[in-house]
Amino acid sequence: MKVEKVLEKISTQGVFSLMPEDFAGRQMTIAEVEAIFKVFDAFWMYQGDPSSERPHALLKSGLHSNGFIMCRAVLKYPSLCFLFAIEMFKIMDSKLSKPFGLGDIDVVASSAYSAIPLGWEIARLLSTEKINPQAEYIEVEKDEKGNPTKIRGGIDSKKLVLVVNELMTTGTGSTWESKKAVLDCNSAKDYAPRIIEPVFVLMHRSRDFSLADGSLVQPVFHFDIENFEPEQCPYCQAGSKAIKPKFDNNWQRLHGLA
Repeated sequence: MKVEKVLEKISTQGVFSLMPEDFAGRQMTIAEVEAIFKVFDAFWMYQGDPSSERPHALLKSGLHSNGFIMCRAVLKYPSLCFLFAIEMFKIMDSKLSKPFGLGDIDVVASSAYSAIPLGWEIARLLSTEKINPQAEYIEVEKDEKGNPTKIRGGIDSKKLVLVVNELMTTGTGSTWESKKAVLDCNSAKDYAPRIIEPVFVLMHRSRDFSLADGSLVQPVFHFDIENFEPEQCPYCQAGSKAIKPKFDNNWQRLHGLA
């Protein structure tokens, strides 16, 4: 189905009418992604020049930003998570080759919380497509600081692990922490699981296309959303206040509704 028809379908029949067949033979476009996310008020970008009258986003990392994406608001719906998992699967199929391909993936690992259903669906696709019926899914749990660093029981060092994430903001954030958790999950470094490169990220809103160790990241959808150190933030310099999008009524404030 052409992009215009998909956008019309979203506006007339709703997002839950979307089917994988609507995107057969092509990749979902950024316009379609934004249309889906906006239905759930899960996508925001600063409109116009920096102004003291409008706030901007304060990220968990401490960076400031002119955009924010709430993946959990969309991926919590199994039907939509399945659609986006298929879109990631398409990229995986085209980008994974030598020395490892889809059939070599033994374990899919993703971080708590929003990436859990996405990682599960990727592992399920590996199974249902009969690529690897024994493919496992493993969750990277968050520690007391809210960072994904813990894997219960470790991972068999003979198995090949694919790390996926729903969102990447920086090369040192949750995507890197999830990969590092896999590498550190066994008690002895000599028994660290092997990781298939690159790491795959559904929503990429970063200038970084590699992680802290220099390994590559493969986005499914890239957004030109900027991050700023507080002292270099042009929005702060214009008098705009940085606020946490998920706190109190700040999401409404970012949209100018409060």
